[in-house]
Amino acid sequence: MHLTVLLHGDPRAPQQARLGAALASRGHRVILCDAPGVAAAIRREHGQRCEELTLLSSVAAIPQPLRRLWAKRRARELGVDVVHLNFLRPWHDLWSTMRGGPPILATAWGSDINDDVFQKTRRTTRRLDHVLSRAAAVSADSVPLLSRAKARMGARAAAVPSRIVLWGVDLETFDRQKSLDGAARFRRALGIEPGQRVLLSPRQTKPHYHPDRILRAFAASRWAREGVLVIKLHGRPEEVPCKEALRALAGELGVGASVRFADPCPYSELRGLYAMADAAVSLLEADGVPSTFCELAALGVPIVASDLPAYEGVLQHDERALLVPPRDHGALVAALDRLIDEPDLAPRLAERGRAWALEHADWQRCVDQFEALYRAAMACSIALSRG
Repeated sequence: MHLTVLLHGDPRAPQQARLGAALASRGHRVILCDAPGVAAAIRREHGQRCEELTLLSSVAAIPQPLRRLWAKRRARELGVDVVHLNFLRPWHDLWSTMRGGPPILATAWGSDINDDVFQKTRRTTRRLDHVLSRAAAVSADSVPLLSRAKARMGARAAAVPSRIVLWGVDLETFDRQKSLDGAARFRRALGIEPGQRVLLSPRQTKPHYHPDRILRAFAASRWAREGVLVIKLHGRPEEVPCKEALRALAGELGVGASVRFADPCPYSELRGLYAMADAAVSLLEADGVPSTFCELAALGVPIVASDLPAYEGVLQHDERALLVPPRDHGALVAALDRLIDEPDLAPRLAERGRAWALEHADWQRCVDQFEALYRAAMACSIALSRG
């Protein structure tokens, strides 16, 4: 049975475009709420159809009760079977305070419900807890994150279906052999000489991603003498000051000529950028399991990352990645140097990373799991209404 799924989450997240395109390719009706950029990516980059609904931005001045009634009416007119909230926001309580509205699948990403690292006002926390407490299903991409989300659901958690669903990797697209031409193009475009090693910082440049720590470790490691650091940009306005600060820091550290910034690229070209790398680094202190890790693993790119509980079962130290204690500069430099000093290490990490991705991160299986949660949410909503 095909469903009508309303996606309402991060309006700039490529994961949402991937999911919407995958659902549309399976015959589901996909509606993007307040996310014109995601809708454009579904059509332009993925070649799939979707509809759009402008909801909150068009009625910002209307009192909450009237906005809620209007949203409920539009959802009924469109025949929405389930609302999938990707990355929880306080204004999603529009759906959770709605009586008789469509069932909600709440997918927590980490920074949305982590109050320890990402500080929020009490009002924001209360609104997010309300969204979780009214969800008909919940998902996350790691055990700690799913446990945190369920703990904030209250008594309802026991009756609501929950599941870990990775954001996965399109194994056909992120194939090593298919990525080689794109990798060569990126090396030429970034002025990387043949034989130079490439260390990639693939995630965002926001402060809590700590690109400055990655840059400092690069400068202190053998990589600065034998290669370049490539910092991926994502095309967001706030990146401009971050980029300039990183450029200035590179100059201070004496590695300005060895740092490159990769401009934003379409999803279809991402595999070339990743395949160009000899290793990739991520230094968050709170995280889920990003699709970036799945994509890098599928391409056989060794990963160096902070040792976080969320990565358990995914980035196994010395087997599929090198993990270092958060904020430990010396351990990070040592891990980077190991990839150069131990010739057998990187190939071993690459081989075992690929094997894990093939077995656990196939994107089509992840979409299967989201579909199952949509139907479980619908069934749960009916059962609770009768309860």
